[in-house]
Amino acid sequence: MAKAKKLASGSWRVQVFSHYETVDGVKKARYRSFTGSTKAEAEMMAAQFANDKDRYAHNNLTVREAVRKYIDSKSEVLSPSTLRAYEINYRNRLEFLGDYMVDQVRSVDLQQYVNTLAAELSPKSVKNIYNMVLASIRLYSDRNYTVTLPARAPKELHIPDDDQVKLLLENANPRLRLCILLASVGTLRRGEICGLKYKDVLYDFSAVYVHTDVVKDPAGKWIHKEMPKNASSVRRVVLPQEVIDQIGTGDPEAFIYGKTPTAITNGFDHLRRRLGLQCRFHDLRHYAASILHALGVPDQYIMERGGWSTDGTLKAVYRNVLEDKNKAFTDKANEHFRKTLLPEVNTPEKKDA
Repeated sequence: MAKAKKLASGSWRVQVFSHYETVDGVKKARYRSFTGSTKAEAEMMAAQFANDKDRYAHNNLTVREAVRKYIDSKSEVLSPSTLRAYEINYRNRLEFLGDYMVDQVRSVDLQQYVNTLAAELSPKSVKNIYNMVLASIRLYSDRNYTVTLPARAPKELHIPDDDQVKLLLENANPRLRLCILLASVGTLRRGEICGLKYKDVLYDFSAVYVHTDVVKDPAGKWIHKEMPKNASSVRRVVLPQEVIDQIGTGDPEAFIYGKTPTAITNGFDHLRRRLGLQCRFHDLRHYAASILHALGVPDQYIMERGGWSTDGTLKAVYRNVLEDKNKAFTDKANEHFRKTLLPEVNTPEKKDA
């Protein structure tokens, strides 16, 4: 191990061989310098570098190459939908930073990259892309980065009320009506509805067993996968018998809906536009959560029924609670205050003796 040398400034520096680099046909050795306030500190940093030499030897990768390696290393553990998003971002979102050498990337470069993304993408998309790139860089660099991401604006939800859901059900064809029921009553997602087979209907318990999902793979093809995005999504949802009757019976291995999530979205969007409504199909899940909340159902049960792993979505839903339910609660509160407090306020003031 090279020994530290004292600099004129009083600090100590150690230079350690890093890798060879060919420049204009000439092979040249590259070194890394480590500077510390004491000899021991500088030599310790150099020793840590030497022990992790294989990792740092890849520092001559470009960011694009690092991202490629990162995606490939995660191909067996990430969900198909996440891998697909990574592949899309790899192809389309590395124009600004892709050719930078990993070892040359600084906070200012990452900030400019984020600023470029933020000019055309949502804060959520910017965060997802940045996290992918940062994780890729950190495979080969221990440098700390300071970057400010765009703030996420509160998302406006268009949660339908009882009358609007009834209107949707009355005007939907039988196949779409069943999807609306499974979402608005059972809290099922599009992919979960498409993944249901008749064998997943627990007729004796008036319930469905939700354990599969339909998502797009990295190539953009719809596939069925047994494991959901999070473990909490595996659940048994008890439904009114009327909904089970709408499902009916069939070959145990046959899919109940038999089409893709895109077909649900397209059919629902056509229907709600015809009816002059703004809600998305996914908002039917929010409708179900709002109703359960308005009925006083504990959040933990709502999370279990809907397959939510955290209460973040529920809190967003409650901020957009249905207007008719909100009015009912307001009237109830005002009636309480009217009976308990306002009689005293309305009593004529006593004159001074």
